[in-house]
Parts: sequence; C-alpha cells; structure tokens
Amino acid sequence: MAQGARLYAVCPLRQKKKKEQKMKTFFIIILTIVFLSPLLQPQSLDEIIKNNLEAKGGVEKINAFKTGKMTGKMMMQTFELPYTMWFKKPNLVKMEMVFQGVNMMMAYDGNIVWQISPLTGSTDPREMTGDQAEQVKDSGDMMDEPFIDYEKKGHKIELIGKEDMEGTEVFKLKLTRKNGREIYYFIDAEAFIELKTSTTRKMQDGTEIKIDTILGDYKPVAGVMMPHSLSFIMNQQSMSMTLDAIEPNVELAEDFFSMPGKKSEPPAEEAKK
Repeated sequence: MAQGARLYAVCPLRQKKKKEQKMKTFFIIILTIVFLSPLLQPQSLDEIIKNNLEAKGGVEKINAFKTGKMTGKMMMQTFELPYTMWFKKPNLVKMEMVFQGVNMMMAYDGNIVWQISPLTGSTDPREMTGDQAEQVKDSGDMMDEPFIDYEKKGHKIELIGKEDMEGTEVFKLKLTRKNGREIYYFIDAEAFIELKTSTTRKMQDGTEIKIDTILGDYKPVAGVMMPHSLSFIMNQQSMSMTLDAIEPNVELAEDFFSMPGKKSEPPAEEAKK
C-alpha cells in the first residue's frame, strides 16, 4: 500500500479517537457540574439560618435552655469589673457588677427596667426610663435566640451577601427587630457560627454610636455552643467581657427580677393573653 493510502487510512482513525476523547471530556464536565451544582449554588437565607442553629446545638437544645447564670469579668481601660448576670427566657435579665468595691445592679422584669447605683448618691432602687431602659429591654430580648421562629416574633431577616472578615469568608445577615432596631450578623461561611454583630445605639445626649461585637471562645453549655469571650468596639473606645462560667437552667424565684419594694406584675407579653 502506498504511503499516501496508509495516511488516508490512519487519519480517520485518529480523528475518531480525538472526537471520542472530546466527548468523554465533555461528559465528565457535565457530570461534575450536575453532582457539584448544590455546592456551587449560593445558599439561601433559610439554609444559612438552619445551619447556624444546628451549629449552635439545634433548636431543641437551644429551646431547652430556659434560664442561666453567667459569671465573669468586664475590662474597660484600666478597670476590671466582676459581674454576675441571670436571665430567663423570653426576656427577663438581671446584672450585678462590682466597681471599686461598690455593688451596682440593673434588671428588667418584663415590664420595667430598674437599677441600684450607689455612685449616683442613692442606694435605693429606682425605675429607669428613656433610651437606656430600651437598651436593657433589647438585651433581655436577645437572650431568646432571635433566629428561631423570627417571623412569629415579628422580626425580619435579610441576606445581604458574602464578605471577607480578616481572611474568613462570612455571610452578612441583617436582622430588623419588631421594634425597628437593626443588627447585622457576620456568620462563618464554613462553621456557621456568629463571629461578629454590628448595631447602633443612642446615647443619653441623643448621638448614635456604632457598636461592633466580636464573639469568640465558643464552648458547649448544656449542648449549646456559647461564646465565652466578647469584645466591644465603640467608635474609638473598646471594652471586653470574659465568661468564667455559665450555669444552665438555674432555679430562680418568681420575684427574682422584680424591683425591691415594688409589687410584681406579670410581664407585658403575658398580661396581653
């Protein structure tokens, strides 16, 4: 057979093999896209919230965490303030701090916010009003996991997108509470745990400041992952809190959160029922 005839016979075979190889490559690419597409698709808001709650222990364990007692230290500039905080879901909270040997107390009983502050010249409990009282109420509300049944609670959550947080990819969520207060959550895109929250607070003089809270040192408490280290950045100032111990589901008297000397009333939410 002449050389030209051999080339004529061989080339079609080579072309056929090349086509088969291209088809195999094409099918591999298609299969890869099909099988990996759930991973490549951006996660929905519901999926992020579901993964976040599961990462923190799951809805059942979170809901079973009814009351708690936290002890730790607050560090601000050169001051160290030992504190104890108690809470009872959905929104009761009480905090006791020691500043330079003086005991101070602040609490929300579901209706009113009250405090005992000897630094103001009085050791008598007194009711608090205005923006500071509203901030204490907000703190009490946050003890009840805001992502669980958030729509029933009157909150709204939006997925803003993804961001880079010092080398860690995070989901940015915006929570608008039923009272209109907005809080941004930065959730680790792999671990699904909150790394930071950001909000604004109104001061006594009417000005607003941005407060970033960095959350860390997560440890399980009764099966629920809770941060034991918090750093607060407020404009040019900073403050940190460390939690030495968190006791779950402690026994608390019925009037534990009530202001001394004032007749206890059912929390506002219960009074409506």
